[in-house]
Formats: sequence, structure tokens, C-alpha cells
Amino acid sequence: MKPVNGISHRAFHGTNCLVTGGCGFIGSNLTRALLYSDARVTVIDNLSTGRLEHLPSSHPNLTILQADLNLIEGLESLAAKADYVFHLAAQVGNIKSLEETDSDARTNVLGAVRLYRACRNSAIRKLVYASSSAIFGEAETIPIREDHPQRPASFYALSKQTAEQYALLAQTLWGVPAVCTRFFNVYGMPMEKSEYSGVINIFMERLAEGRPLTIYGDGHQIRDFVYVKDIVQALLLAAEKAAPGSTFNIGSGRSCSIRELAEIVREIAGTHSEIRYEAFRAGEVKRSAADIGHAQEQLGYQPKYGLSDGLQEIWASTKTARTAV
Repeated sequence: MKPVNGISHRAFHGTNCLVTGGCGFIGSNLTRALLYSDARVTVIDNLSTGRLEHLPSSHPNLTILQADLNLIEGLESLAAKADYVFHLAAQVGNIKSLEETDSDARTNVLGAVRLYRACRNSAIRKLVYASSSAIFGEAETIPIREDHPQRPASFYALSKQTAEQYALLAQTLWGVPAVCTRFFNVYGMPMEKSEYSGVINIFMERLAEGRPLTIYGDGHQIRDFVYVKDIVQALLLAAEKAAPGSTFNIGSGRSCSIRELAEIVREIAGTHSEIRYEAFRAGEVKRSAADIGHAQEQLGYQPKYGLSDGLQEIWASTKTARTAV
């Protein structure tokens, strides 16, 4: 394991960290970074999407609890032992939330509330909640600042907004030192393979299989694609430096259209695969890009990875994985 972006994060040396969703895409990257920093990490993950192989399960400082956050026993005692709590467990996906609304609310809202309540009488230094840029809905202005109006356009976005509001009120009413980090479009390894994977993962899989790329809409919708190692940097900085009750937009600070993304991944893959267009999907916004000035000023957050750098790493891993099969 290597330090994140060259930052050692000595602040976490010898600390106890609780990570929900720690076997997932972002959570496993965060967990490995914490272990590199010599933290003792307890992961809670129901493995609905996370994978045990994403983590070094034999690491002496790692404990993995396969459990649902709504059902796990002894959550208060786990919080009582923690110096830092990172809440990343979630059912992810705007489209998925339209189909599985009950489980979306149960996981994203009730699970979060149960965790916050468990932290109520603890002595944790910081609770960092992984929120989402989806809470803003369709952007009025680009780039999006923290004070941009919030108009969720899907049940997933609403559930993330609700859990964020619970976190901020838990800070005010219960004294839980909560901080919210709003992620824009995160990509990187390990790739998630599901119907609801991000557009980059889907594009890479389709190119590896020699299939055409599908764009929903006209391709002019824009996104802020941020590499997962930069997200981990932001999470660690938020835990170390952020004032309780604060919120931060976390992205790359750069925007890219879906059409441009398709052209970039085709170039990296060295292919001229067909690009097909289908109708816009309900629950998806057309413009999303982060103003990261607040995180830069307050946390010292600086994205280190350009889009092409991250995409080349993913494509190399995709080809290697397919060759090994």
C-alpha cells in the first residue's frame, strides 16, 4: 500500500477508525490508506456490492464485520472505541432508487441515523459523511458552490440530502462532530460491475468487449469526474482539519461532457467503436461540476489526477483482468 498522493497523514497513526461500506469502491481505497497510516480499522459492510477481496483481510490492524448497519449489534460500543468514523455505506444510484425506493431509504437514511445515534455519547474526534452532488439537482450555475440551492431529482439524491441534514443536526443537537463531503462523479479502481455502475466503468467494459458505447441524451451533459485517490485525500483531510458542521464539495474542479468522455476513452483504448444515442433517463441531471475553492482553502485539498491519467490506469487494469480470465 502506498501513501495517498504522497501524503503520509500521520494524524491517523495509532488511531481507531470505523469505516462503514469499507469493502466497497471508495471505502476500500480509504481503508487501505488508513492501514498504510498505521491506523486500526474496523469495517462494517453487508457485502451487497462490496467485496472482501478489495481489502487485505489478513492485515493485523483490520477487522471486517459482515453486517447490515441497520441490524448490527453493539454499534454503540464500536463507536465508543473509534477516534474517527467514516460513513460511506449506501445504496448508490439515481436510477436504482426509482426501482428500489424502500431499500434506498432504509439504507441511506435509517442506517445513517442509527450510526449518528450510536456516536451521540462517544468521544469521536470526527464523523465524516460521504454525501453526493446529486443533492443539488439540476444546476442553476456552474461550477456548483456549497450554497447552491438543493433540488434533488431522484430518491437517491433525496436520501443523501436527508442523511446529510441528519448529520448536521446531530452536530448541533447532539454534539456529534459531523462533517459532510459531497462527492461529484467518482471513478477509479476497483471497478464496480453492475447495471448501475458509473458511466466510465460502463464505457470501459463495453470497449473491452468490443461493443458500442451508449450515451443517454445528446452527450452535451457535463460532469466533474474525480479520481478515487483524490476522494480519499479529501476524506482524510476532512477528518483531520474540517470544523464540525461544515460541508465541502469534492470534485476535480474540471468539467467534461459525456460526448468528450466517450472520445477520450475510445482514444485510450485505440478503437473506433460506434457511439449510440438513446433518450435521457429520468432522475439524471444535465450539468454537474464542482467549485472546490472551499475545500482548497479550508482543507488544503488539491486534486492530483487528471482525467486521462486515471482513465489510462483503469483501461490497463481492464485489459489485464480480461486477459487473466
